[in-house]
Amino acid sequence: MIKFFIVFLFAFGMVLSVKATTGCILNSNLTKIYTSVQNGTNYKSNSSSTALAGCTYKQTTSPCTVSGSGPAFLGDTAILNCPIDNYTWLILVSFGGLGFVYIRKKNLILN
Repeated sequence: MIKFFIVFLFAFGMVLSVKATTGCILNSNLTKIYTSVQNGTNYKSNSSSTALAGCTYKQTTSPCTVSGSGPAFLGDTAILNCPIDNYTWLILVSFGGLGFVYIRKKNLILN
């Protein structure tokens, strides 16, 4: 039990210390985030990351600037708006229903 507790505390500590990369997102292109800081809130335009097809990065209200492109807002590389998020409830209900049917049929055979 003590080993489990130590491993749990270690894993929990690692989760708390992980931070996602932040960057600057232009209003005109929500699928690209600029991650290399030039100074303060000014980001370089040559270092960017592009979101997967159909996904966009979420902006905050904190302003920043991309050199050569103008004003933008800070964002987080880990927070994306993707179309699959709209169907999560459907996936959960489907697998929950399949699990219910599987367990029910298994119990009927044993009785």
